[in-house]
Order: sequence, then structure tokens, then C-alpha cells
Amino acid sequence: MATKAEIDTRLEALHVRMKENSLAGHWQERQRRPDLVPWVWEWATIRECLEESGEVIKLGGVNDAANRRTVQLINPNLTEAKATTRTLQMSVQLVKPGEVAECHRHRATALRFAVESTGTYTTVEGERMVMEPGDLILTPNWKWHDHTNNTDGPAVWLDVLDGHLVTHLDATGRENFSEGTTQPITKPDGYSRKRFGAMRPDTSDIDDVALLPYSYKWVDAKATLESMAEAGEASDYDGVILEYTNPVTGGPTMPTIGCWAQMLRPGETTRAHRHTGSTIYHVVGGAGVTTVGRGSEATELTWGEHDCFFVPSWGWHEHRNTSKTEPAYIFSVTDRPVLQALHLHREERA
Repeated sequence: MATKAEIDTRLEALHVRMKENSLAGHWQERQRRPDLVPWVWEWATIRECLEESGEVIKLGGVNDAANRRTVQLINPNLTEAKATTRTLQMSVQLVKPGEVAECHRHRATALRFAVESTGTYTTVEGERMVMEPGDLILTPNWKWHDHTNNTDGPAVWLDVLDGHLVTHLDATGRENFSEGTTQPITKPDGYSRKRFGAMRPDTSDIDDVALLPYSYKWVDAKATLESMAEAGEASDYDGVILEYTNPVTGGPTMPTIGCWAQMLRPGETTRAHRHTGSTIYHVVGGAGVTTVGRGSEATELTWGEHDCFFVPSWGWHEHRNTSKTEPAYIFSVTDRPVLQALHLHREERA
């Protein structure tokens, strides 16, 4: 019978041989990925860095290979990947007066959520979509898009892309528009909202109705939240909450990114719950605290207007509006549609 020393020697030799041939045993330890941490990105700091970048990063210049001027939100445990989550990237983009962010398309799905804008527009597949604060604009994968600021003030918005998921799946791809800096505007303003927001729209000429360019106005979302609050339609765990849905399918905005708007009524504190799927929040208005985790391991994320914060997948969390007189409005994005499609979505409530 072999001794322990003899077995250890043979096992070590086996490990060496397997490694030389790109093999490994299930019994061998593997490097564990670091857990993502709850985090707050303060708007004041983001805005200062963005403003400074506007002085040193020129669109179309040699120091801007992507021809976009964005400040990326990075989770402290994803610094090497430069990622907000393992699937989604949230960045903040600045287009100064008179600037154009040139037309291109890519296999990553994207969306824009306007923070500062007085008439700047994004053109998606030939349709000009004017950006007003709080508006949400979808840019499905492989759709031509460019941004034009022909106003006298800066335009600032959130960019959210599923690029990290697409990269993980080895499905990346990008193409510049070959016919100029911007694409021609071929559709009337409001085309998508009028066509796809109507009852029983004709989509026979659309290859995939789940990938429609579309624009949601904040004035509509806010009014709906207020109406729901008046009617007492609220969740104990999220306050008054509204999902942005695809106007044709009724499902999530896009197959890989879900979007939500919620209102915390004055003084409201939600109950704790947790679910699979990472969530990035942007404070449209108001102030509050989100507690992530429980007991001695709980982290308090204090947030104010336009701040962004992150709650990891399966992290217990509850929200509190610290104002006794004013509501708080929050926009959020999540990779929940991917988890649901793979039957991996789970939720647990306290």
C-alpha cells in the first residue's frame, strides 16, 4: 500500500503533467473571483472630472480612439476590467456645444439617460430623438447612432452598455459609418413612439421587434409614478416602481438590459430583499440612504441628486428617503432579463 508521501509525489507529478497539457483536475483549487462591492459615485466628482475632460479630450482627436468623451464608473473590484459590473458598463458622456459624436454601430446594446440637455439629440437608425432631462433612449445592438449638440449648453447623459457580457461571449464587433460623421435623418420626429406605441403596430418589416430603437419621455414616467402613488400602487420592497417595457413585446426594454423608475415617497423606508442580477442606480432627484447587507457587514450608501450607486447580485438591500417632505426619484438598470431568460432569476424577501 502506497504511503502518503508516495501518493503526494505522484499527485504532484500528475498536476505538472496536466498543466503542461492545459488540463486540470476538478479537485484542484482555482482562483476565486473577488466579490463585487456596493458603491456610490458622487455626481459632484463625476461632473468635475467630466468638465476637465472636456478641456483635454477633443472629439475626433488622436487621444480619443473611441471618439466618445466618457467617464466610466468602475467597481473597486473590477479596476482591471474597467467595469461597473461583470455584465454592464455605466459611463457618463459629455458633448459640448457645437460638437458631434460621430456615427457608428456595434454589437453591444446601449441606452442613454439624459441628465443635462436642452435640445441635443441622438439619431438612431435615421430617427432624431431629442434628449431632455430624464429621457431614456434605446440603441439596440448593430443600430447606427450618433449624437449632435447644436445648442449653446453642454449635454450630459448616462451611457449603459452590455459590452462586458458581449465580450465574455466573444461576440464583439464595431463599424464606423462610411458616409460621413452623421447619418441622414430619414424619419420624422416621434416616428418610433407614434408607430410602436400605437395599438397593434405593424412590425412585419422589423427583423427583431425586441431590438427596436425607442424613446421614453421622463415627463410620462414621472406622471405615471405619481398616479400610481395616488392610487396606492406600491411595493413594500421598492416603493412605487415602474418597469420600462418594450412597446411591442411587453417584455424588458432590451434582451440584456432592464430599466426601471421608482419613487420613494417622503420619509419612506422599504423592506429588505435580495435577488440575482446586478443593479446600477441613478438618482434623478431627492436624497436618501440604501443599506446593503445585514448586521455587522451592512454598508450604508448615502446618495443625493444625480449620484449613482451599485447593489451587487444577491445582496440584501433596502432604501430610505431621508426627506420628510419631498419624494425621491431613481432610475435603475439591471441585467435581470439575462437571468430570467436563463431561468436563473431568484428573489428572497425579508
